Amino acid sequence: MLYDSIERCKRIYGIIDEIKSYKTNKKGDLDALKVLNDKLSKGQITKAEHQNSLYKILKGKTQEELIREYNTKILNLLEGIKEENYQIYLVLGEEPKIEAPKAFIPAEVPEFLKLSKKELSKYLEDINVSNEAVMKFIKEQKKRQTLRTYQKVDYVVYKSNKYGKIANTFVEPITLHLTKKFPDLFKPLLDSLKIVNINMLSKSYISTIIFTSIISTLVFLVLFSIILKNVIQGLALGIVSGIITSIVIYSYPSSMIKTRRRKIKVELPFAIIHMAAVAGSGTQPLNIFTLLLESGEYPELSKEIKKIINYVNIFGYNLSTALKSVAATTPSPEFRELLNGIISTTETGGDLRNYLDGKSVDALGTYKLDRQKYVETIATYSDIYTGILVAAPLLFVTTLTIINVIGGSIAGLSVATIAAIGTFGLIPALNIGFIVFLNLTQQEI
Repeated sequence: MLYDSIERCKRIYGIIDEIKSYKTNKKGDLDALKVLNDKLSKGQITKAEHQNSLYKILKGKTQEELIREYNTKILNLLEGIKEENYQIYLVLGEEPKIEAPKAFIPAEVPEFLKLSKKELSKYLEDINVSNEAVMKFIKEQKKRQTLRTYQKVDYVVYKSNKYGKIANTFVEPITLHLTKKFPDLFKPLLDSLKIVNINMLSKSYISTIIFTSIISTLVFLVLFSIILKNVIQGLALGIVSGIITSIVIYSYPSSMIKTRRRKIKVELPFAIIHMAAVAGSGTQPLNIFTLLLESGEYPELSKEIKKIINYVNIFGYNLSTALKSVAATTPSPEFRELLNGIISTTETGGDLRNYLDGKSVDALGTYKLDRQKYVETIATYSDIYTGILVAAPLLFVTTLTIINVIGGSIAGLSVATIAAIGTFGLIPALNIGFIVFLNLTQQEI
């Protein structure tokens, strides 16, 4: 309970920072308007220049509309502070000394909810209504009478990895020596680890690469030495296996980044539409991300949103700082652009709903174009498949039939042997290869 109150206090500090930002922006715009009007009255600028500068400051609004917009946003934030204070008083078990927000005051309980089960059953018989339907309705009404509570989002920043611990135990000195001597070699890996969500420290991951490569080398050394009955050849193949293992583990974060980037790109258009709908209700920007996370409809994007919530609720960042931190490490350039746009819009006092509406239209249009390109690509692949794996085998069988009638062999192999290799080996292998190719190139839906 105390932890929940501390979190609410941190949110209040964040709201206060937002209010200060809006008040500063409001004062800056009004001062700029005053200076602009003074210049016009003194003849320092022309009316055309005045109108052009006026449009840049007001963004198509009148001065009264601009002031009203700032005041509305500040009032909404103040209501948010009142709401948080009210919840803190409730958690501490004290009667609130402030007026509770109207949305949080339970309405008076209807008379029928005070009836006993026997009285309620008699009442239902008189009005000829199903008991199940009424009980369901009562249950819904009781839910509405309870105060809304915030759902705490659990997010683990770092959890130790057992395999990483073992690797550090054996090869940590080697890791420290290599990272110090060859910093440029590991810089791309460190940059990738900052972006991808792998719950392992960079030092531990490098130790894992070295330790796994050593184990791979030893295992394949023994294996190939036994199979080939030659220690030197087994050693050579073991070293090659260790190098391949290290390359695969080294490049794994980069491949994960590409996968996450693709998944976020697919989820983002629908998430922006969701955000625009929530922003239209006038809620605080942080609540937009909270509702997006609680919906559970965007599994890959939720990993980035959790970071935003974590920065604000645990580390005490204000929303702008949290968005900047996530924008700097997200693997998706589209999501980075969206976050930077939200930062600019909120800090300059713009209309967040209009911004998100515009972004949703652009994102959905891009999504449709990507779908269309992929469908056209699949059509091209189908033509290739028809030519190589449908028409070519038929031509292959026809050619072998003619050769079989004429008599003879191909490269010393009989027609029956070549037909068996093609039928049971080559054609299935090409089909499997084509299926693997399609799975590697297909887009998320």
